[in-house]
Amino acid sequence: MGKLNRFLSKVVLVLMFVSVSVANLCFAGETDILIEKLVEKGVLTQGEAQKVLTETKEEMRKELAKGEIESLPQWLQNIKLGGDFRLRHQWERTTGAVARCRGRIRFRLGLDAKVNNQIKVAAGLATGSGDPRSTNQTLERTFSGKGINLDYAYLEYIPTLWATVKAGKINSIEKVIFRPSDLLWDSDINPEGVSLLLSKKVDAFNLFMNTNWWVLSESSSDTSDPYMYVIQPGVKYSFDEKAQLGLALAYYGFENVKGALLAYASGTNSGLTKTGDTVAGSLRYDYDSIAPSIELGVKEPFGTTLPVPYLTVFCDYVYNVDPEEDNMGYLVGLKFGSEKIKKAKDWQVQYTYRRLEKDAWLDTFPDSDAYSGKTGVQGHEIVLSYGVGKNSSLGLDYYYMKKVGNSDKQEVFQADWQLKF
Repeated sequence: MGKLNRFLSKVVLVLMFVSVSVANLCFAGETDILIEKLVEKGVLTQGEAQKVLTETKEEMRKELAKGEIESLPQWLQNIKLGGDFRLRHQWERTTGAVARCRGRIRFRLGLDAKVNNQIKVAAGLATGSGDPRSTNQTLERTFSGKGINLDYAYLEYIPTLWATVKAGKINSIEKVIFRPSDLLWDSDINPEGVSLLLSKKVDAFNLFMNTNWWVLSESSSDTSDPYMYVIQPGVKYSFDEKAQLGLALAYYGFENVKGALLAYASGTNSGLTKTGDTVAGSLRYDYDSIAPSIELGVKEPFGTTLPVPYLTVFCDYVYNVDPEEDNMGYLVGLKFGSEKIKKAKDWQVQYTYRRLEKDAWLDTFPDSDAYSGKTGVQGHEIVLSYGVGKNSSLGLDYYYMKKVGNSDKQEVFQADWQLKF
């Protein structure tokens, strides 16, 4: 009983010091110093100090999340910062070109600002050249400065529990489209326009409808600006928390795309020759497409026989209704290991095979690492990921891609170290 009283006395003393520090706007670093001093003076043991420090930081985190720390300005409590840094070594070899090695970095910093209980504003900065499919920056040009761009900036409005509106340059494509793979959409793409996301949970079913209207280009001398819209109904079904099935069917509609020249195109879609006012190389076809997607995830699929925490199989398909040939694409994939890489010793292996014909999809959108983002390609990808610590992971990614109909090929190998904060 005496030991318990002495420990409680120490806890009370520490809490008094922490209360004073919070009242005077002390942050986590100052609290750490205070705890260290108490250990040095013998007031706390190292184990007691760690326990109190952990509990204190958790309580402060909860209060900050609720906006309840009176000594902090309300605007500061309504803002959240986060980001990531990736260091990459990349090797690539393409038929007819010299093999290439390069170091690359990616840095992204994002901010969320709560306006009120229904509205927030989000914005982010990222390295890169402005290419919508890449925020990588190659290390080159004798230590030259590297560019930073506005990666996204949008508002999010939640009028009800089952509806969300996003408008502006939206982060990211994965949050507004059910997308098991990168067959159609590179993960770096942040679409521009308006998205309305509807969802409703009914028993084990999570019904959703993703609707989007996005701007593709704008010209001061032409009122026929290219744009697109997406209608994607879908459902996610849970099987007793052991498995989850996701199904969706997207319709992609394009307006004023036929005959247009789009920025950052890969140059592999069929183009028009110059006739009259037609610009050479402008798109020959429209790209109204139907795209079903399916994903099945299973926890511990092999029980205790094999130590595999999670297994996912997935497939994407696309069919362009305008051209009569070269108008289909698909990807099938398998992923197993940890569901996500969050901490040390988490691991994951992924394999995919894809085929994307020449005019199945606009060549401005697919994964930029799969034969440089071109269409008219097919091939394999293998990804290995391993957690080396909390929010720290290593990754190996290998692509073996060939052009459809000939022997030209491209190999890409990437070794990444990624840190999140």
